[in-house]
Amino acid sequence: MTQGDSIAEDARYIQEFRRRMKGRMSDEMYRDDSLFQRFLRARSYNLDAAEDMLLKHLHWRKVNKVDTILTEYKPSEVLEKYMAMSSLGFDKEGFPVSYCEYGNIDTKGLAKCVKKTEITTFIMRHLENDVQSLKKQSEKFGKKLDRWSYIFNYENFTFANATDKLSIEVLINLIKMYDANYPERLKTGYLINASFYFTICWAVIKPFLSPATYNKIKIFGKDGWQEELRKDIGADTLPAFLGGNRTDPDGDPMCHSFIRHGGIVPERYFVHRDRKSFSKLPGVKRLVVNRRSKVNIELEVNQPGSNIEWDFDIKNRDIGFSLYYGKSEDGDFEEGEEVVPKQRIDTLVQSESGIVKCEKPGIYILQFDNSFSWLHNKIIYYFANVVTPSDIIEEDEE
Repeated sequence: MTQGDSIAEDARYIQEFRRRMKGRMSDEMYRDDSLFQRFLRARSYNLDAAEDMLLKHLHWRKVNKVDTILTEYKPSEVLEKYMAMSSLGFDKEGFPVSYCEYGNIDTKGLAKCVKKTEITTFIMRHLENDVQSLKKQSEKFGKKLDRWSYIFNYENFTFANATDKLSIEVLINLIKMYDANYPERLKTGYLINASFYFTICWAVIKPFLSPATYNKIKIFGKDGWQEELRKDIGADTLPAFLGGNRTDPDGDPMCHSFIRHGGIVPERYFVHRDRKSFSKLPGVKRLVVNRRSKVNIELEVNQPGSNIEWDFDIKNRDIGFSLYYGKSEDGDFEEGEEVVPKQRIDTLVQSESGIVKCEKPGIYILQFDNSFSWLHNKIIYYFANVVTPSDIIEEDEE
């Protein structure tokens, strides 16, 4: 098929798609050929599937008040200061570029201040700002620009970040929201300073990325990304700390005047939590760990690629917590590979949640360690579960 034939074929699909959607959307959206094209591409030009996707998108916009989010939604101060999302400007071809200092986002701290839905709404506002930037750029250049690039910086990304269940759940929900409502928008996703801890998190979230999004992502370690960013985006758009030429007027290479760098959320933003409610959640069990002792919770993983998820709340003081891959016979546990390193945890403000992908089947042990305490027994309310790959797929389809 020649390029001319391909363009004509696209036009025929768009015409039929528009005919189906007549009277079901705003005039502005109805006139936008690129909108129909993006949803068609996202569903491999299956008109029925594309129509269903677009109708769900329209419903999503209405329920979440997306059309007025830029004028009516006012983010909380803690999100504005610590969410670490910034707009850099435009790349060499005029497409918008955004930057997220993901490794410096205090996900646990934010979770103590705002609901998960508030974080999603904040990201939606940023995306809608990018949509408006694309419209202005299209008018400026006299051609349709409908894509953007994102830089995610994983410097300072820790093991706690990589396994925190709440932050991973938020990330998965954001990925689902993005792929369902902003299809074919991504030009390039640059994931820089990706460490070993990043690979732990990436193994969990990768299955939720659509092939179109996944294929546009470039992952870099400590080196190589500076040259790539300068080549694609341009040194005059990039801040100095990302290998570009931009600094603040006072010469600050970190560009604090327009870059949000995240950081630890101060306790003054924390919201008080009703600790009694956790113990009443479905599936939560009560456990007593006596002083100078440990308790092992055995979980059997039968399928590689399964996730182990946990959530627990300590009624009094703190506890040692770890996850091992090993074996347990007649109640005697032989510690094997350390999957989650031992750490002392208190849940004064928030329950402790986590998620880890298991690459191999076998017995995994959640260990609550109170051997350091000479005086106090610990009461723990906990939930732990193994989620198989098929269950993960079913949740994604829902």
